[in-house]
Amino acid sequence: MTTQRMVCCLMLCKVCEQLIQKHGLNGAETQLKQNPNLWKEMLLKAQTPQMLSTYEVIADSLMDNALYFFRHRIENAFNSRDYAGKVNQRKRIGKNDTIFQRLDHQFSFEQAMQQSVAIKGADVTRNSVHQMLKNWKLQRLIEQTKDGKYRKL
Repeated sequence: MTTQRMVCCLMLCKVCEQLIQKHGLNGAETQLKQNPNLWKEMLLKAQTPQMLSTYEVIADSLMDNALYFFRHRIENAFNSRDYAGKVNQRKRIGKNDTIFQRLDHQFSFEQAMQQSVAIKGADVTRNSVHQMLKNWKLQRLIEQTKDGKYRKL
């Protein structure tokens, strides 16, 4: 994001420079008053391969600088279980996650059983589906409704 801002500033300075060189200071102001979108049109033309190359150089420099001073803290943050506020989210996605995604917002035990068989195969037992639903309740992913069905939270 910082790189975007820096390159945008450079491109805007380039647009201003072109306007002032072509029309002078007062003429540039007059041009912009007469055509308020002129700077946008000129900004699009300023997006040259050289400017994109500048973008990459600045981005690489900022990344190198951040890593030089903060590598240890950045790595620790990425490796942390609660990185970016994702508390208790598992890093490894399994078949139960796929089953959960395929189920409707409200579903029955039989629907969970059907999806389990579809994902895991015919050897799925009713007990394993009960255990999966129990785990989901403990993880507060679902709740059981009064009519015996389940609802995703």
